[in-house]
Formats: sequence, structure tokens, C-alpha cells
Amino acid sequence: MADEEAPRRGGLYRNAVSLVGAMISGGSILLIIFALALEFSLKRHSPYIGIFTYMVFPMFFAVGGAVFLYGMRHESMRRRRMGSEDALPYPLVDLNIPRHRKRFVYISLGGTFLAVFMAFITYNAFLYSESVSFCGTLCHTVMEPEYAAYLASPHARVSCVDCHVGHGASWYVKAKISGARQVLAVMTKSYPRPIPTPIENLRPARETCEECHWPAKFFGTQLMQIPHFRYDEKNTPEQISLGVKTGGGSSSLGGTAGIHWHMIIEHKVNYIAVDRQKQEIPWIEVRDEKGALLEEYLSLDYKGSKEQLAAIPKDEMDCMDCHNRPTHIYLPPETGVDRAMTTGLISRTLPWAKKLVVDALVREYPTREEAHKGLTAEITGFYRQKYPALYDARKADVEKAAKTATEIYDRSVFPAMKVNWKTYPSNIGHRNWPGCFRCHDGRHVSAKGKVLSTECTVCHTMPERGPLMPLGAVSPDRKIPWHPVELVGKHARILCNQCHSAGYRPPTECVECHKFNTSAPMMTMACTDCHQKPGEAKPVTSCKECHDKVRGLHAKGGHPETSCVECHKPHAWAVVGRDPCLECHSDMKEHNAAKGACTTCHSFREGKSSKK
Repeated sequence: MADEEAPRRGGLYRNAVSLVGAMISGGSILLIIFALALEFSLKRHSPYIGIFTYMVFPMFFAVGGAVFLYGMRHESMRRRRMGSEDALPYPLVDLNIPRHRKRFVYISLGGTFLAVFMAFITYNAFLYSESVSFCGTLCHTVMEPEYAAYLASPHARVSCVDCHVGHGASWYVKAKISGARQVLAVMTKSYPRPIPTPIENLRPARETCEECHWPAKFFGTQLMQIPHFRYDEKNTPEQISLGVKTGGGSSSLGGTAGIHWHMIIEHKVNYIAVDRQKQEIPWIEVRDEKGALLEEYLSLDYKGSKEQLAAIPKDEMDCMDCHNRPTHIYLPPETGVDRAMTTGLISRTLPWAKKLVVDALVREYPTREEAHKGLTAEITGFYRQKYPALYDARKADVEKAAKTATEIYDRSVFPAMKVNWKTYPSNIGHRNWPGCFRCHDGRHVSAKGKVLSTECTVCHTMPERGPLMPLGAVSPDRKIPWHPVELVGKHARILCNQCHSAGYRPPTECVECHKFNTSAPMMTMACTDCHQKPGEAKPVTSCKECHDKVRGLHAKGGHPETSCVECHKPHAWAVVGRDPCLECHSDMKEHNAAKGACTTCHSFREGKSSKK
């Protein structure tokens, strides 16, 4: 029977090239098994083990298989060139021959096992490429800001791909193609710092966000209670309460009243932004559900032509135009400290804690290490020098405050990627960024003269300020002004974000904005002593109201008809040097220049203007 079999010959795989390929594939299988066992034995998932288990080692297996098959093909062609009858170009398979049948069984079982094993590996590779650890931790430096913010966000239990990719093969393929370009940028370190936003060609929010959130069903008003601490020694606790009108997406649930009137339900809002971050929006149009134009608005501040506007693509407003930072949120220092003091991470009984920590956070630090040292030194050093007894008694609280400050910093500032709380605008609201005021700034006007409203009550009730209270409680005292400083005059027209800009402490004194010399005479007086209307530069009280009663106004001496402020510059008052005089007496520029100020020789007090 053995003589009837095909001539005995060495298998086509019996060559050095196929042997190397078999060794590569076999070794990769052993490495995959080892990595799987290691991954299952670890209590915490490692992104590096995952990338080797499901991507690198399977790639080696595929390379080994290709080398193995190439070696067989090369051996077949070599035998054919030699003309050996014993060397067939392809293996002979005859299941009637016991030896062939045994090999067939081995190959079938082994091939089935490898097919199932590789299917398992491939599927897990797909799952791993969709995992949060793959998206967030594989590329340490690049994704560190987004990953850190994600972990502290309301969507921390939502997978990255649920928002960035969504369901369906087409967007998965697009994401992987885009990902290949991003991987190349990471490998060549050619990625921008910081990563520019918004993400271009992002999947529409109604295909991702609206799988959980349904704007058509939003209804009514939601109560917001925001804890806040003042910048005083006692860190006076307060609470800002307001009702946010989230309804209005559908006429059956509130008509046009409410924030979600903007959504793509019964109205369509299109706009044109002239900058990449969509912070400057000069043109807006509103259409009804049938596409008919209702209103078109153009900003009075836009200096370009209509042709230039027409060349810019229009955007259709959706969730992401307001909720552009739903997950990757970098809290401003003030908000982060308020939350830490509310939860007790920073003790509110430490004097000046709010101002001290916020001031320390808003400073610029070149590296994270120097930031940690600087924050710790500034906070602990303040109490050690100013309150030594308190520091000795409550050293643990002080150190905890310093530690919390570094944690707030680490969640929002990443020097390697040039990211901090001022990098990415947040369009929800209008406290720290223009947000709503990008359109509702009182400067967008239609052809009929209709102005986009800046009225607070369109989107929320008027804020009420009161003492810090338990969740849901409302202050019974309605007499407390909602804003800690009364907003009158020009200050009532200033947009919120101009004072509460992200990354800065809001001003508490006039001189922080108006840059007066606080050492100048009369600067100890109140602004209203001269300015008759609070918050307005004019009218100003006449100087004679006070100075005629004190020491005269040079009435009989020189310059009796000259206005006081021509010599005494506002907020400086004292006449120093020669420059004020030379504004009129330019011909005296060289007169006694060596003696300095004119007042060293000429006196204008008590009606005397003659030379001393």
C-alpha cells in the first residue's frame, strides 16, 4: 500500500524561509497567550498590555504567516525549475492515504483553533480600539488634558466613541481613517499645541447627543443653585439661585419661550463665524420648519463686505454650538475653588482662603513641578507669616488647602500642551466667556430694525443672592441685591464675561480696571465724591464745591479762567514736573530747565502767582 502512495518527498514548508515564518507566528501566539494571562491577572487594566495583546502581537502573527506562505511558494517554484518528478508544485491531498488523512485532521483542527483564536483577538482588538483607555492614555502628552477633564466631567462613564464616533460602520471607518492620520502626527510629533477646536467634521449632535438627550421633550424651568464665597477675610458664603428656562424646543411644550427654541425642531438657526473657535458671529438667520426665512441679523460691529460673508460656509446650529464643552471642561480658578470650599476640601474658616488660593492659581507657571512648588509655598507661606498661631494649630488644614489647589491646577493646566483655563472657550452661559453674547449682545440687528435681545429673563429668571443653604432651599430675604456690587450706569451695560473672564479673578476695586495711582492725593475718597452718578464718568462735581472753602482756587492769581483739570490731571491731581505747564507754555521749554518743576519758583496758591 505504501508503494502506491505518491513518491515520498519533503513538504514545501521544509525550507529556511517558511521555518522562520513559522517561528515568528508560533512565537507571537505564545506572546499573545502570555499577555492575555497577564492582563487577566492584573486588577487594573493597562493600556500597554492591551495594545500589545490585540494589535502588536497579532500583527507579528500575520507577518509570520505571510513569510511562511512565501517560503512554500518559493520552494515550489524552485523544485519546478529543477524538473524533479518527485517534487510536485503543490501538496498532494488524498484522504484515502492514512498519512494524508492524519495530516488533514491535524491541519483542520489546528486551522480551526487558529481561526477562532485570531477572531477572538481581532474582535478584542476592535473593542480595545474603542475603549476609553485606548483613547485617553495611549498617547500620554497629547490626550492628557482631554482625558483628565473627561474623568472629572458629568460624562465620565460614557465611552469616548459614543460621542466622537457613534453607531454605524460608515462613521467607524471615517474615525479610523482620521485616527491613522492622528497616529502619524503623534509618531512624528507634528501635532499642534494646543489641539485646535472645534473638531472639524464632527458627527452631528442629533446622531450622538440625542441618543440620551431629547430636546423635543425638554420642558419648563430648572432651578440652579450656585455656591459662591466672597473675597474677604471671612470667605463669606453665598448662594446664587436662578431658574434656567430649558423648555421651548417644541410649541406643544412652551412655544418660543426657553433656551431650546434654538434647536433644530420647529426652527432652524444658521450662522456664519469668522474665526475658527466660533467666537465672532456677525451673521445669523432664522428659518421655520418649512425652510422659510423669518429673520436675518447682521452685527453692527462687522466691518467686512457681504461678498466676504457669502464666501464663508454657513453652520447649522445644534447642541454643540452652546454645549461645546460637555465633557472636556476646564473649570476657571474661581469656580474650582468655590466647589472645593463647598465640599470642604478647602476649609472656609481659613481667613482669606478664597482670595489667596485663586490669586495663587491665576499666576503663570512654566512647568507643573514649579506650579506645585509655587502654590504650596504661597499658600503655606501666607499663613506662616500672617497667621503663625493659626498655622501651628491648623497646619493640616493649610496643607490640605495647598494640596487641593495643586489638584485644581492639574485638572485644568497642562504646560506641555499649552492648555489652561483660558485656552478653550465654553459657550454655555456667559459668565466666563462671551457664550450667549456672541449673538445676544444688542449689536445684531435685522433689516427691519429688530435687535437680538440681551434681556436676562429671556433665558433665565433674575438671579437671587442669599446665604448658603441646603440644596433646594430658597432664601426668604428678597431684599438682598443679586449682585454683590450694584450695577448702575455703564457697569450695568458691561457683559458679564468682561469681568468674570476665565483664568482671572474678577475685580473687586475700581483701580483693578481703571488703573489709577492709589498713592495720588484724594484717592482715599470715594468715587461718588466727585462722580455724581455711580458708574458714570460725567457729570463731575465742580472742584469749587470743596476747594473754595479750603484754600481758594487761584481766583486772584494766575490762570483764573483755566479749568482745574487742565493742570491737575484727573486721578493724579498733584502737579509734578514741567510737562503740565509746557502743554500751554511751550515757548518756555528751555526757561530754567535745570531747576525742574515750575512750582519751585512760581506759586499759584492763595491767589499768588508771582515768582517766589
